[in-house]
Amino acid sequence: MKQIDLVTTKTPLRVSFLGGGTDIKNFYGKFGGSVLNSAIDKYVYVTVKRHSPCFQEKFRLNYSKSESGNLLTKIENNIVRECIKLVKINFPIYISTVGDVPTGSGLGGSSSFTVGLLKALYTIKGKKLKKKKLFEEACKVEIEILKEPIGKQDQVPAVYGGLNFISFKKNDTIKINNIKEKKIYGELFKNSLLIWTRDTRSASTVLTNQKKNFKQNIENLKKIKVNADSFYESIKLYKKIDLKKLGVFVNRSWNEKKKLSNKISTKKIDSIIENSLKIGCYGSKLLGAGGGGFIIVFGKKKHISAIKRKYKKLDCLNLDLNNKGSEIISIV
Repeated sequence: MKQIDLVTTKTPLRVSFLGGGTDIKNFYGKFGGSVLNSAIDKYVYVTVKRHSPCFQEKFRLNYSKSESGNLLTKIENNIVRECIKLVKINFPIYISTVGDVPTGSGLGGSSSFTVGLLKALYTIKGKKLKKKKLFEEACKVEIEILKEPIGKQDQVPAVYGGLNFISFKKNDTIKINNIKEKKIYGELFKNSLLIWTRDTRSASTVLTNQKKNFKQNIENLKKIKVNADSFYESIKLYKKIDLKKLGVFVNRSWNEKKKLSNKISTKKIDSIIENSLKIGCYGSKLLGAGGGGFIIVFGKKKHISAIKRKYKKLDCLNLDLNNKGSEIISIV
């Protein structure tokens, strides 16, 4: 087999509509979990290249900062370090990454990076990983090895793509229900908008704080799960999406989520969401763990246009579905 010298992957980010927080093992291990989320047309790109011996170093990394050296244990980027260990890379390697949005924006970027990096590392070794195995290894790196206090929802759209209702079982298995009807996801995305708060945050910090309050948050999380289950049942029953009904469930869930930790919302976030609903949008919520990042709003076209005018000083992004998940876009 011909040696592969360079691989670039393109991995989608995600938006989570309902059920966020119920994908944490502490919760779904006892009560089951339910999440409605989707891969979107915003991406993380990872390039992995066999590094020239002329540089006399085993590792060189370029992400938001640069690193180089010969000792794997000295690599500061913990995801890169553990992925290299897991894949057992035994030759000099150069890794570079760039994304469509900043780190800490609430679109699952860390998981997308992990998925894209693992796919690239295995490919450059000449090994093809099935999607199920890629999902499992990404979860292993972030949750088992690095002990990040995150759930398993972000890795699903990164690996599989699509608009999915994900059931997290008590026995630690998942069921992915892909919603394939274009009239459903088409209606959803053409009437949605992302608003960039220009504030970033560490999901780990917010989720660690939330984890400390787990026992007192159980009833809130149960309500969040019920909202996700109820809306998915509506989709199955009517074979279409009711944006007004989605708005009801999203707004209810957002109000429950804010109770999980005092680090989830801010005055700025509350103001944007409240103004969006006053303008007439059906639903609005912060994406990700909390504290900053993107807010998603959805409603009629006139409402979306009004939001763009009101928040023209912030960056508003249209979005669409990604159906492919992580893919290789260049191989040499």
